[in-house]
Amino acid sequence: MSEDDKKTVVDFQSVELSPQAQEELNQPLKDESGIDTADKEFLAMLVDKIEKKEIELHTPSSLLNSPVYDGLDEEAQGKADLEAFNMLATIREIYNLWKLDQKDSYQIQNMVHKVRLHKEKLEEVGGDIFII
Repeated sequence: MSEDDKKTVVDFQSVELSPQAQEELNQPLKDESGIDTADKEFLAMLVDKIEKKEIELHTPSSLLNSPVYDGLDEEAQGKADLEAFNMLATIREIYNLWKLDQKDSYQIQNMVHKVRLHKEKLEEVGGDIFII
């Protein structure tokens, strides 16, 4: 970083933003085109299952479809456990954005799309492992 760059950074550190400007900057970017239909349905299903307590946000096993999971060998169960843990972390983020009324932000759209496609890819190989 050059000296001029350092000076510019230091100069901007003393800039005070109004509360309104800071609030506007804190808002996630919104996608005016809206969420894809398949992702919208998947998001609605996720929120519904969370609110009905079918998915517990701190219990990865709540994502697993027990009859299918129980039929897997030990190695496949281990992989399913890991995937459930990772997906649930993203689902928690999605739900937190949902509660903050950020339903049309790029962040929630991308996370919903990622979880839906990842789940579908895993279930192509292992069957209907998850309840989502």
